[in-house]
Amino acid sequence: MAADHTLAHSVAQGAASSGTASEAPPAVLRLYTWKRPTISFGRNEPVLGVYSPDSEHLRNIDLVRRPTGGRAVLHDAELTYAVAVPSRALGGARETYRFLNHALLNAVRSLGTMADIHGDPTERALPLSAGPCFQSPAEGEVTANGRKLIGSAQARMGGALLQHGSIMISGDQTLLSKIGLSTSHHQPATLSEQIGAVDVERVANAVISSMKRFFGGTWLEGEYSAEEKRMLKELVESQYSTDQWTWRR
Repeated sequence: MAADHTLAHSVAQGAASSGTASEAPPAVLRLYTWKRPTISFGRNEPVLGVYSPDSEHLRNIDLVRRPTGGRAVLHDAELTYAVAVPSRALGGARETYRFLNHALLNAVRSLGTMADIHGDPTERALPLSAGPCFQSPAEGEVTANGRKLIGSAQARMGGALLQHGSIMISGDQTLLSKIGLSTSHHQPATLSEQIGAVDVERVANAVISSMKRFFGGTWLEGEYSAEEKRMLKELVESQYSTDQWTWRR
């Protein structure tokens, strides 16, 4: 979470210092997996009184709170994507959301899924009380057979928009119903049920290829700068590893 936050900050700074109107604005794509099963809470999602840190189901589960909104997600058998773009580069928050979700749709379709974009563009976002993220799809999200395949969350961070989310490869979200966050048994769609066994590298390559096609421009693999490493470490220590942040609501 601190890394995604840091990259969004860097994109905002890069956009602010762009030389000319014709110069392509900077953007970042980051793809990653999780070493341990982890539950992430949305930035403003209430968890106090809803969830107990002493639950026996959480002995081998990590907990984090995202810088973005939305509802609880169990990160496990998935590929997580993060994209940071200048806040007006694609027209604004809703336009960016639609653009990225169509790029993700193209990626999973290229793998052989029968995925689609859910809902009516006039639909309102689901409230935080609607239960965990994958319990029900919101307008604009990628679904398969009526169930959410990719869950996404977004936040404006200075002059940048950060959007990140989970591309479900296998597994489910059952644990969330065991710890009191949901009584629903609705489960996400997965790539494995759509197309059979698929490794994370193949999924990552499909996402990269689709993002390149949709964004165009020049793409380079990069490392964190010294300033980004400093900021990332500071954010971990001061925010993302603290109970004050995780249990803020």
